[in-house]
Amino acid sequence: MPTILCFGDSNTWGHIPGSFNPQTGLNGRFDRSKRWPGILQKTLGENTHVIEEAINGRTTNLDEVTPGRPHKNGLSLLHSCLESHYPLDIVVFMLGTNDTKTQFGRSAKDIAEGMRSLIRTVKISNKGREGNSPKVVLIAPQPIINCSNLFPSLDPESIKKSEQISEQYQKLAKEECCEFLDAGLIISSSPIDGVHLGETESVLLGQALAKIIQKIFP
Repeated sequence: MPTILCFGDSNTWGHIPGSFNPQTGLNGRFDRSKRWPGILQKTLGENTHVIEEAINGRTTNLDEVTPGRPHKNGLSLLHSCLESHYPLDIVVFMLGTNDTKTQFGRSAKDIAEGMRSLIRTVKISNKGREGNSPKVVLIAPQPIINCSNLFPSLDPESIKKSEQISEQYQKLAKEECCEFLDAGLIISSSPIDGVHLGETESVLLGQALAKIIQKIFP
């Protein structure tokens, strides 16, 4: 049974657009059946095991400055996740949106280099079958869109950078021999908050990813 690890941020976690509560710091969350990893599981069927490993605010390899939550650094947690869920056949990455926050000052190229560190961590690992490394599928997240409720941690430059990620990730995937999916070609962020996915978008993304997985494991 192929095992797939989906490693991402709030759009993998299932953050409901516009649901953030500033008093509690908590967000509304779609049921697993409505999140794209759940859609992926349903589409691929019971002979595949899809693991959802996601957290709101996760970056590629950066520690937050504000409010300063070290557990948001994807690279620092990836090693333990690979070991925890071993053996893995595929690791799917969908990260980069949080790297566009103003506190980091990263360019789209810098973000791609952050993602490269994650990909190479998987490639040099022995957490696949029989001591091999898992295959990697890289998803370029859909761009941020401007709206009245855009998070204050984002600005027009963040939007511009998010629009440039797909080109940088496509180049990165080619260099690192990864499968690639440009989410921005099939879905868009919700106009409610400019960042997160609605139910329809989650379905489309899960189904599009399933086609790539089925090519790897017919």
